[in-house]
Amino acid sequence: MKIDLSARVHYFVGRVRRFQPARVTALARQIAREQNKWMPAVAADMLFSAAFCDTAFIDYYEADFAALSRRERRTFMTSLIQHHIANRLNDADAAEVFADKRRFHRAFAGFTGREWLDLEETGPAELEQFAVRHPVLIAKEPISREGHGVFRYRADEVTDWAAFHAELVAKGQLLVEEAIVQHPYLAEYCPGTVNTTRLVSYFDGTDVHIVSRVQKFGRGAVSDQFSWGGFFTMLDRDGRAVGQGHSGKNNTFYPTHPDSGKSIVDFRVPRWDEAVALIDRAARIVPEVPYVGWDIAMTAEGPVLIEGNWIPGLYETRVTATGIRIGSRPEHEAVMTW
Repeated sequence: MKIDLSARVHYFVGRVRRFQPARVTALARQIAREQNKWMPAVAADMLFSAAFCDTAFIDYYEADFAALSRRERRTFMTSLIQHHIANRLNDADAAEVFADKRRFHRAFAGFTGREWLDLEETGPAELEQFAVRHPVLIAKEPISREGHGVFRYRADEVTDWAAFHAELVAKGQLLVEEAIVQHPYLAEYCPGTVNTTRLVSYFDGTDVHIVSRVQKFGRGAVSDQFSWGGFFTMLDRDGRAVGQGHSGKNNTFYPTHPDSGKSIVDFRVPRWDEAVALIDRAARIVPEVPYVGWDIAMTAEGPVLIEGNWIPGLYETRVTATGIRIGSRPEHEAVMTW
């Protein structure tokens, strides 16, 4: 898998412009402390990896590159590689359907499994009627990423629906959704958050290939993303956890969920085959965007789509958390050509 020269140059120039010696030194010091390495050697290796191995400093840290051989590192995806693939394979105009969550609902109406409103098209009375059917409301900014712009409201706390409607519109929270009731097994881990599964797929025009599998766990907030305190574990081809959970942002690992005490290492996605089958169908809807990271919620009735990300988001195992020394890059390379 090769990154073309223009992408490398663009990346390198961007890194030089944003280079902050103090930040690199602080991160190298942290890595050296966690990995029991000599800090100057770590800093030099980070700089070399950024310049010649398509590896941002945060990628170096989050994938535990300091603990891996050069051969092992080449099995891991990095932000640059993933962005390059997404930009090379995915049509930018067609990808707009994934950028706006309202357009996504319309395009994937048979897959999202929940009622929703566009507040630019509906008024206070319709919002109030919606709340009668769905007393917990999930309001979203239609264009947002990584869990930002997602909020949860209770209908019984609203006294003036015209004012509430105006408030949501003013805040840009134009999409209102029915709250998802997740599968009881997942609720045992964290009932206050819908714990989602991220499957990254590539559609080659004939077959849909799953090239990365992730289970995310929340801590009671409206989202299970890192920005809300969430963490994740990688999954094998059968939907089983491949080790402890971690956020990638620190050296805190989770053999069990810190709130419920449920085992992360023994976790398995319920109704896994149905989730894979759902992606096999969904990935064919917009063939101009073949490389997508899908967020799935599993309910008692089966899987539903939350959203699709045309830049899938980088998730990789950490050897210090799982002992696994191979990343998802070989699965990508096995099916992708350009």
